Amino acid sequence: MLAKDIMTREVITAKREMPVVEVINALLQNKITGMPVVDSEGNLVGIISESDLIYKEKSVLPLSAYWMGKADFVKACRKALATSVEEAMTRQVYSVTEDTPVEDIATLMIERGIKRVPVVRGRKVIGIITRADVMKAIVAEWPEMVSQPSW
Repeated sequence: MLAKDIMTREVITAKREMPVVEVINALLQNKITGMPVVDSEGNLVGIISESDLIYKEKSVLPLSAYWMGKADFVKACRKALATSVEEAMTRQVYSVTEDTPVEDIATLMIERGIKRVPVVRGRKVIGIITRADVMKAIVAEWPEMVSQPSW
């Protein structure tokens, strides 16, 4: 099974000049946790996820400001939401081609600790694969592995 067999073809992307608040709205509206960032020609330039916005050491949303008081927290959030995607995105993106085997994608996700992998043709994003897509592929490819649990 290859990337092209399991990828989502209708990829929701962000532009690097977008304000972070637009990305947050897109994530929430589409019930996703991250998306590729593309330039004006549709070339992959980064990825932005909930981790970039909340969890990382240099996250955009100032959760630590909450402890300084409501007024400071609101002020810090307003400033953060005006930040551009380019300032918040992860620049080092691991991607695959449509002919990459699912086993290689799973290995990449495990080794790099990533939750989604853009599928590219050249530098253009043509799909995306999540951990859930990989799990579905494994269940479909090897149903005997999940029908008889060893525990």
